[in-house]
Amino acid sequence: MKSICFESYGVKVQLESSSQVILQTAFQTAQRALLGQTAEIDRCIPDGIFRFELDGDGDCTLIQNEEVMTTASPDRKFWRFFDGLVRILVADFTKPFVFIHAGAIGWRGKAFLFPANSFNGKTTLVYEMLKLGAVYYSDEYAVLDADGLVHPFARPLSVRTRIGEIREIDVDPNSLSAEIGKIPIPVGVVLFTKFEESAVWSPNYLSPGVGAVRLIEFAISVKRNTEFVLSVLNRAVSNAYILESPRSEAKDFAAFFLEFIDNSTFLTKMMLNK
Repeated sequence: MKSICFESYGVKVQLESSSQVILQTAFQTAQRALLGQTAEIDRCIPDGIFRFELDGDGDCTLIQNEEVMTTASPDRKFWRFFDGLVRILVADFTKPFVFIHAGAIGWRGKAFLFPANSFNGKTTLVYEMLKLGAVYYSDEYAVLDADGLVHPFARPLSVRTRIGEIREIDVDPNSLSAEIGKIPIPVGVVLFTKFEESAVWSPNYLSPGVGAVRLIEFAISVKRNTEFVLSVLNRAVSNAYILESPRSEAKDFAAFFLEFIDNSTFLTKMMLNK
C-alpha cells in the first residue's frame, strides 16, 4: 500500500492506495480542492485517512477512517465527491482557522459575509455581486484567522443550473472579470438572508453579540474547537454591521444591496473609519 501525507491549514491528511495512478489523482484533487494550500510531508499522525481500493472491474472504493463512503468508477463525479470530503475534513479539524459556511466578497476594503447552508442561494448572490465589481473571496467557506480577518478561499464558483436536472457548473471568477482577493480583510457586514417570493427589504439590525451567536451554527469546527471558534467569531464581528432580512432574486438584490451600503451615510462612515 502506497501513501502520501500532506498538511493543509494545520490539518494532516494521509492518502493510501495500491495504485500509484489513483494515489496521484487523489493528491492532485486534494490540492485543487484546497487551492494549493497543501504541503507534502514525509510522515504524519493524520487527522484523517482516505484509502482508495480498486477492484477487478475498475471500480474504486473510497474509505475514510475505515468507513466506506462510496464505491464507483473513479470518474469526474467520484473525484468531485472526494473533493468535498477532503474540504470538510480540513474545515472541521483546522485549529488556526475557523471555516464559516458562507459566501464572502470584498467591498470597499471590507468583507461582506452571507452565512447560509447549501441550496440557500449564497453562490448565486456572490456571483451577481462579482459582476458588479465585488472582490471574490469565497462562495462556500469564509475562512477566518485568529484575529477575525477573512482570508480568500476563491475556488471556482459552483453555480447550480435548473435547466432539466439540477447540476453544478464550475464558473471561473476570471470569466466574470472579477478581482480575486489576495489579502486578509476585516469583516464589515454580515447579512443573514434567503430568497423569498415577493420579499420586501426590511432589515433587522443585530448587535455584534447576537451576530456572533447566530454565526455559530455555520462554523464547521465549533464542536471540535469551541472556545477558539467563539473567540474568533466575537472578534470578527465586533465592529461589523449585522443585518437580517429576506431578499428578492439575487440579480436584482445584489445591485440594490451594494447601493444600499454605499448610500447609507452611517454605514459608509463606519466602513471608512474601521
